[in-house]
Amino acid sequence: MPSLESLNQHYRGKPFVILAIDLQESRETVLRFIRDHGLSYTNLLDSDGKVGNLYGVSSTPVKFLIDTDGNMVGAALGFRDWGKKEVKSIIDILMEKTAS
Repeated sequence: MPSLESLNQHYRGKPFVILAIDLQESRETVLRFIRDHGLSYTNLLDSDGKVGNLYGVSSTPVKFLIDTDGNMVGAALGFRDWGKKEVKSIIDILMEKTAS
């Protein structure tokens, strides 16, 4: 999660938002994790797993890149270092592509 926080800070002020969805965890667990890791991006709870089911999530972590029109333009399964230059380059390309 620290690399997602780094990504969030990198794109601050740009048309980019991170929404984390915690699947079937308690509110207290999620709040403690957010506090302990100093996360500033939005974290939502999917306490009954309905959102995860809608997106076909069968394992975590999974990340979806969704454009401003609500279209999924990318996905990543498993851990990724979101602070890497290569990852930011891909996101920049996707942002440019969806902006036009």
